[in-house]
This record gives sequence, C-alpha cells and structure tokens, in this order.
Amino acid sequence: MSSRFVKANIFILIGNFIFRIGGYIYHFLMSTLLPSYFYGILAIFLTTLGNFQILSAGGIPPAIAKYLSEYLSLGENALAKQVIYSSLKIMTLLGLLFSFLLVFFISPYLAFNYFKNPDYLIPLCMISLIIPFSIIAGVFRAAFQGLYKTEYIVASRGAEQGFMIVFSVVLVIMGLSVVGAILGSVFGYIASAIISFYLFKKYILKLIPQPDEEVKFSSKDELKLMKKLIWFAIPVCIGALSEMVLLTVTSIIIASLLSPVYVGYFNIANTLARIPLMLPNSIATTILPASASANATKDNKLLDKYISESYRYILIIIIPLCVGIALLSKQIIGTIYIYRPEYMYGSVSLSILIIGMGFYSIFSISTSIIQGVINPRIPTYLLILGAILTVILTYTLVPIYGIEGAAIGTTITSIIMTVLVITIILKIKKTIGSILPYLKMIIASLIMGLCLLELTSLTFLPLWSQTIVGFIIGVVVYFFVMLFLKGFTKRDVQLLKGITDKFGSLSSFFNKAYDLMIKFS
Repeated sequence: MSSRFVKANIFILIGNFIFRIGGYIYHFLMSTLLPSYFYGILAIFLTTLGNFQILSAGGIPPAIAKYLSEYLSLGENALAKQVIYSSLKIMTLLGLLFSFLLVFFISPYLAFNYFKNPDYLIPLCMISLIIPFSIIAGVFRAAFQGLYKTEYIVASRGAEQGFMIVFSVVLVIMGLSVVGAILGSVFGYIASAIISFYLFKKYILKLIPQPDEEVKFSSKDELKLMKKLIWFAIPVCIGALSEMVLLTVTSIIIASLLSPVYVGYFNIANTLARIPLMLPNSIATTILPASASANATKDNKLLDKYISESYRYILIIIIPLCVGIALLSKQIIGTIYIYRPEYMYGSVSLSILIIGMGFYSIFSISTSIIQGVINPRIPTYLLILGAILTVILTYTLVPIYGIEGAAIGTTITSIIMTVLVITIILKIKKTIGSILPYLKMIIASLIMGLCLLELTSLTFLPLWSQTIVGFIIGVVVYFFVMLFLKGFTKRDVQLLKGITDKFGSLSSFFNKAYDLMIKFS
C-alpha cells in the first residue's frame, strides 16, 4: 500500500507541475493573440467556469475517492460500484440545474445588470456547454484517485489541456476571437471526458471485483448512500468554493467597476503572481498524510521535523522568488509580452500580488498541517473568512486605486489569513522550529533585492536584458550570501544531490556548488 501511495503522489506532483506550466502557456497564447479587451472577457469566462465547476461537482469527487477506496478495502464491492453510479446521478442533476440557471438567469443578469456589458453574455452562456463533460471527467477521475491510478488522472487532464490549447489557438487565428478561445476549451473538456470514460471502462472496472452474488439497491438504499456522499461533500465544496472566490473574485469585481481591458491587465499580473504556489501545492499533497501519521503515533519529534522542514524548504525558495519578481515585475511582463507592451500596466499589481501569494504559500502548507494534526474544518473557516475579506477590501479599494486596489486587498487578506493560521499552529505545537534559518533567508533576499534595485536603474538596457541579468545576479547573490550566513545544511546538500545526480554531465557542475555548501554549513 505504501509504495502505491508514494507512486500516486509522484504522479500527482509531476502532473500538477506540468499542468501549471500548461496553464501559463495557454494564458500567454490567449493574451498575446487576443486584444486585451477580449482577453479580459476570456478571463471572466474562465473565472466563472471554475466557480460553476465547483458548484456542479458539489464536492462529490473527493467523496467518490474516499468511499470507493473504503468500501473496496472492506470487500463491499457492490457498494463501491454504486458509489460511482450514484455520484454520477447527483452531479448530473447539479450540472443540469446550474446549466439551466446559467443560460436563462445568471448569464443575462451578470452581463446586463452586474457587468453592464452585453459582450459577456455569449461567453458566460457557453459555460453550460462545458459543465456536462466536466462532470463526466470529474466522476471518473475521482474513481482513478480512489484506486490510486493517478497516472490516468494525468492522462485525462493532459488530453484536456492539450486539446484546449491547440483548438483555442487555431480558432482564434481563424478569426473567431474570444468565442474561438472558448470553443477550444469546450473541445478540451470533450476530449477529457472521452479519454476518462475509455480509461475507466478498459482499465478501472476490472479492478473492482464482482460481488459474490448480485446485489440490488432499492431507492431507499441509494438515497441513504447519496445522503452519505452529500454530507461528506458539503464542507469540501464550501472550502473549494471559498478558495476559488478568494483567488478570483477580484477579477469579477474589477469587471463590474472597470472595462474588460483592466480585467485583462489584472489577470496577467494575477496569473504570474501564482508562480510561488507551484511548490507549496505540491508539498501540501505529502505533508498532510505525513503529519497525520506522526500525530497519530504521538511521535512529536518527527512531527516537529515535518513541520519545520516543510516551512524551511518552502521559504528558502519563496522569499527570494517573491522579492525578485516584485522588483523586476515591469521587466518580466515586458519580456514575456514584448508584442503587447500595454500589459506592463499590470506591473505594479504584480509587485503587490506576488507578496500576497508568498504569504498564501505559507498559508497553504499551514492548512495541510492543521488538517493532518488539529481539525480539518479550520482551513474551511479561514477560507470563508478570507473570501469575505477579499470581497470587502476589493469593493473598497478598486474605486480608489484601480486594479492596484484589488492587488492590495488580496495581499492584505493573505497576510491576515497566514498570521491566523500560524497562530493556531503555535497554540497547539508551541513552536515551528528556530526562527534563525528564516532570518537568514530574509537577510539574503534583502541583499539580493538591493542589487536588483541597482540593476533596474540601468535604463539603457532593454527589458529582456534586465530580466536575464537580474535572474543571474539574483541567484548568485542569494546563494553566496546564504553561504556566508551558513544558511544551508548538509541535509540540503543530500536532497539536492539526489536530484541533480540524474543530470548526467551537468552533475559535476552542481557538485562544485555542493562542496561550497558543505564547507560553509
């Protein structure tokens, strides 16, 4: 079981990284091919789609994974299959309901009354084309997860993203503008649903043993099972929706107060600002079960080690990354969007947002620890609070500061949530390790930042040159300051060496750096 669990986690970690990169490619291509006005409309479509996918799923997929795995381990094979069929019925009903509401009530209201822009109507209505296929894929992916076949999740999501990118680009180039980009998304979800169904029928069904005798479920029995699934799913749905609102509601509020052009500018900044979330999202997958296991066995020493190392390995990368992006935001956007210089309007928002996402990275790791050690409901309460705070602050600050106001509101919320979650952990665990390693990272990052400030004053260099030079200087300065401060440990060297030894001839280059790290550790 343990090897299967590790393998499943590895596939999820790799998949999350690949799909995050794929998402950046998609946004880059769409924001480059579409005028900023229509890219802003596409951003609202994607945001609204994400929220309605959560509502249509109703938190059921995690319930499928949980009870499918549970019933199979108990030998309740008939119940295991029924979980999948009953879940599909629930999600289909939810999907039909929200698709109907979207087309006839929600989309017209948003377009004409909230956004006051009819250009939003067709894109929002087209969400109803995606929801049915999203539901099918969601049910089967949950079954893959429940059986630890996460490689099939990667295949399904890969088909979705690949088809989405290819068809969106082709249809936009053909002149279909934002409608073409959305149709490309529709084709992506269709492909995902087909691949998921094929994998389930060919490979997954045979992994669920046939019951010894045929079991027929009465309507009463099925309703009882559905109630169990829904009861588990409700807090999951609320938590997921709260996080979605926290991270995306700013774009919706901007669209209600400003032109879609500004939504496009802000979405560029918001997309780039989420780069720091790649690492904590991956580590969170493994820290939850690890901390839960250590807590269950009362191994406080091991638990403290998990907690302190999780924070350390996140912050040793996140702190300099956030400082670097904040100081080089104009250069980064100018380099990526060399053919769309108007997007540099979002550079100040990026500088502010990246700090907020740095704090949110700490929050993500902390909530995983809380789920494994304290109370799994606490993160949901914090996310609800964060969503409410973000709405209030965005409505207050956007009329005053424009899109920078939305960035300020998101960052303030992230800081408050992080302080609260760290306070909760400290009350239970009393410590998260020595503060000295984090001070060294902050000092090294600030010195690196001073060097980057000097670089940004060299206006005779083109933006792309400043970006490349800034990256090189940032890495070198941070590395040597950390060496001087003895900020690296022998454990760091062992972990890095295990990774880079697989790089062939390049490994000798890294070994020289490791020799320095060991010498100064």
